[in-house]
This record gives sequence, C-alpha cells and structure tokens, in this order.
Amino acid sequence: MGLKYSQFAIRGIDVSTFNGTIDWTDMPANFAGIRVGYGRTLDNKFNINWANCKVNKFGYWYMDYYNNHISTHPAYKMTNEAWGREQAENCYKFMGEKEIVFLDIESTTGGYAPKITEVRGRVLEIARAFLTCYDQLNGKKNGIYCSVGLLNWFDNWFKDRPLWVAWYPFRQYNTSTTAIIPMVVDAGWRVKPIIWQYASDGMVNDDGVKMGITYFKTQLKEMDLNGWVGTVAQYEQMFSTSVEIPDPIETPDDEAEVIPVANTRVIEVKTATRTLTLRKKPQVSWLTQIRTYPAGTKFDCLEKVTVDGNTWQRVGIDQYVADNYDGIQYLK
Repeated sequence: MGLKYSQFAIRGIDVSTFNGTIDWTDMPANFAGIRVGYGRTLDNKFNINWANCKVNKFGYWYMDYYNNHISTHPAYKMTNEAWGREQAENCYKFMGEKEIVFLDIESTTGGYAPKITEVRGRVLEIARAFLTCYDQLNGKKNGIYCSVGLLNWFDNWFKDRPLWVAWYPFRQYNTSTTAIIPMVVDAGWRVKPIIWQYASDGMVNDDGVKMGITYFKTQLKEMDLNGWVGTVAQYEQMFSTSVEIPDPIETPDDEAEVIPVANTRVIEVKTATRTLTLRKKPQVSWLTQIRTYPAGTKFDCLEKVTVDGNTWQRVGIDQYVADNYDGIQYLK
C-alpha cells in the first residue's frame, strides 16, 4: 500500500545538516538535492556533501524571509529586494558551481516568525529578487521547492519555473507515481513538476535494510524521498548526462488518489489550559509540529487513527491533531 521508492524509475533524496554524515558510496539514488544554506548561513554539512556526493546533484536554498524585519538581526531594515539579492549572492558564493538551484519556500518552524501565508507580499518580493539575481549569476532558470498546498499562492510570475513539489499521500492508499502532475496543472502552473518529494519519513530501500546514512552513530531509518516526474529530456538537460529510461506515463484523472471522508465531522478543542498542535503525522515530536491552536478551534475531521493506544484525528493531507493522548482528552 502507498508509494515505494522502487516504484520510481529515477529516484532521489534531499539532505542537509539534519541528516548527519552520509555514506555517499552506498547511496541507492540517481540524484540528490543538497541544502546550501539560508540567509547568511552556510549549511555546516554542505561542503562535505557537495564534494562527496556520487550521484547527480543540485543545490537548494532555504529562504530567510523574516530576519530583515527583526530588529536584533544585522539584516534589519534591508529592503525585501536587497535581502533576496544578498541571499542569492551568498548561495552562489557558497556553491561555486553553475548547477540549478531550487529556492525552498515554506514557513519557518518554532513559532519565531509569521507563517508565510500571513506575509505573502514580503515573501514573494524576496523570492522574486532571489530568483532574478540567481538567474543572472548562473545563466539558468532556477526553480522553486514548495508544498502542494502553496501552489495556488504564487502569482503568475513564478509559474513557469522548474518545480520541485512536496506532497505526502496518505500511506494506506495506493497512489500513482505521477499523481502529483494533475494537481500542479489544476493549480494553474504553466509547467509540470519535475521532482516530487513524496515522503519525509521514507526508506531508500523498500525493505529498510540499506540506509546509506548514519546519524549520531545510529542508523537513520527515515528521510526525504523523491521521485523524478519530469521527462528524460528534462533530466538530461538539468544534469548534463544521458539516461536510458522511458518518459513517465501521465496519470489519468480516474487514477488520482481519493482521500477518504468516512469520519467527517466537526469537532473542537476541549482543553482550556492547553493548546493543540497540528502535526505532520500522528507522533509527538518537534519534527512533526506545524502550528498550535487555542481551545475553541474547530476541525473538520476526516479519519480517526489509533497509534500506541492514543487516538488522533486526521484533518487534512499529512495533518493530524491529538484526540486523546496519554489520557488527556483534547477534542470534544
């Protein structure tokens, strides 16, 4: 059930400092996205990952959209355009290469900055300045990484750029390896995606035996997994290499995943002394946090899930809230 890494004809991963030390000689992937950095900061694993990566590679830059609005930061009072250009120049300086770069556009975690949807104008100004500058620096049309939920959020200027999109289909249901394509087209993009990040907690081998990664001297069993959903010609152009794999078959509309709604009902936060956290999966960890909600917030619940004796409600694609956790009833 659900997608497997082996189902994609061309497979990839993406890594950053959070993935620890990687054994690139034993990595079963065709391509890899390597985080360069953010703001004025170089990812502290970038140099070693970039130098040792044994597969086709590209860089990605996590966009800093808030520090030029924070009075304690050296970038404070820089215009959005200037801050975007500086980040592009930093990324290019750190890479020292002319490979394509994807700008990672997503909300920060930890609650120290507003959600990007709350400051749309600021984020788009910074992103536009970054991409315009980087196009000039490396002579290519550089790309965008974002979640499928943000596709409708961009204005028309962005919608013909190479697209790396994240969408994690509910793992209990069969999903085509090209299911993401009609979703992008329906969102009004003038190009189809070329990379689909379909899992943030997957395994590079379906049997889970060979990871290729160590993290704090232990095996890391979960990581970001990607499938190539572009054409062979796009792959060869992006990586300047040939590949003998047929073009992917596009998914007919009737094969797209159908999200079950058998448990649909509106319920709300019960506890008055606690907030409720929306999570990427039914698991309590800082890595799964998306945002918090106060008592009285209502949710349209799609499915009840039980994990380790605790109950959760799925309220969207890869979105969960605790119903009853450790004996505390959070929803009513």
